[in-house]
Amino acid sequence: MARLGIYTSDFRFYYKVLQLLKERGMPFVSIENPINVPSDVPVVLSSSYDKCILYDQIREDDAMKAIRQAMPYLLEKRLFNEIFIGIDPGPKPGIAVLADRILVEAFELGDVRSIADVINDILQGYNARLISIRIGNGDRPNREKILSVLKGVDVPINIVDENGTSMPHKTHDNIISAARIANIENFDKVKVSGIRKSSRRSQIEREFITIKAFL
Repeated sequence: MARLGIYTSDFRFYYKVLQLLKERGMPFVSIENPINVPSDVPVVLSSSYDKCILYDQIREDDAMKAIRQAMPYLLEKRLFNEIFIGIDPGPKPGIAVLADRILVEAFELGDVRSIADVINDILQGYNARLISIRIGNGDRPNREKILSVLKGVDVPINIVDENGTSMPHKTHDNIISAARIANIENFDKVKVSGIRKSSRRSQIEREFITIKAFL
């Protein structure tokens, strides 16, 4: 099992990286001596103020960006081949990031207005050969708002049929729907329709390969 190393004298950066890694259940180790990096650490995270070391190192002041850049290393690669960003349109859009068929992020936004900043952060954070955005064709008013705020984004944007992506929940789950939209060509509507009830966590683990499977 791989761990992310943290080597920094920047307390704010350290605290934020620590907080984000714990929230995501990602293993890590603090590095005191960069000459002796543990063999299970493929990459070390540092702030831009920290010195360069003779090891694979990501030097970045934005903690989330650093973690996103480090994700491929946990899978024994330096960058992803293909990333699909799924967006479930609505007043509180769902966002999901599928990297080489692995669900690495899924969350909900508080409103449509913040979506441009969030998508730009995702685009700047991940290293991939190809990134594209998939937006569900439901909720036309909010879908049009999302398209409007994303008009300056320099990646392909595709509208996909989101029919059935909200099953089997009684109330629409924006996060699960976004993940299914990102993975739309592999979405099995018939299989999902047979599920009577499940929590979001169990449904995601049942339906997708998540980054946790490799940790």
